[in-house]
Amino acid sequence: LYSYGVKAIEYHKPRVFIAENVGGLRSSAEGKTFDLILNKLSKAGNGYRLTVHKFQFENYGVPQKRERIYFVCFRKDLGLSEFSFPESTDEDVAIEDLLLSVDVPGLDDLVIRRPDTFVSAELPVARELRPLRVGTVGKGGQGERIYSVKGHAVTLSAFGGGVGAKTGMYLVDGEPRRLHPEECRRVMTFPEGFKLHPKRNVCYKQFGNSVAVKVVRLIFEQAERAFREKARLAA
Repeated sequence: LYSYGVKAIEYHKPRVFIAENVGGLRSSAEGKTFDLILNKLSKAGNGYRLTVHKFQFENYGVPQKRERIYFVCFRKDLGLSEFSFPESTDEDVAIEDLLLSVDVPGLDDLVIRRPDTFVSAELPVARELRPLRVGTVGKGGQGERIYSVKGHAVTLSAFGGGVGAKTGMYLVDGEPRRLHPEECRRVMTFPEGFKLHPKRNVCYKQFGNSVAVKVVRLIFEQAERAFREKARLAA
């Protein structure tokens, strides 16, 4: 993937580009993978100055536990010596804000009704910017945990197993269910009116592999500020 990206950068030589990877990239292969990517990106085209930051999405108005590393890369000949990533916003948002109306077709298909379901007698009342586990289905392994709508979603995944695979399970109106693709769209902060694929599993795969629009927008806005500030100082 990065080889194709580097080829595109070398051909187009954009003033700035942004790259994303998983939060655990720094520790992959004892840091060798991270160093290799840094080296390739910095040397692409006429050379780029890189700034790297690990984002915890739940601190930026994205109701999901998701950790990703972002690279913001300015062409060296622009002379932009400093770039600051956006500060966290810590917005009060929870899964309950994003749920569809109960009369939406297809929601009942997402409800998990199994005899081996356990839900805690004490459920959260206060909202928190993190997933709040309240129960399990089966042995409670990956994809078998139930969370409160007072908190955030677990990481949406393109793959994964368990009865709550790809979206996690949430206690909605007293029953655990997976998220609808439209709810996943909202979790990933895609705009209203975004056209969903007609197949549910394709939607899950797309959103599990996607970026959170809100975070990328914040980064782009910060990059625009850096360009404006450079132009102001040069005037």
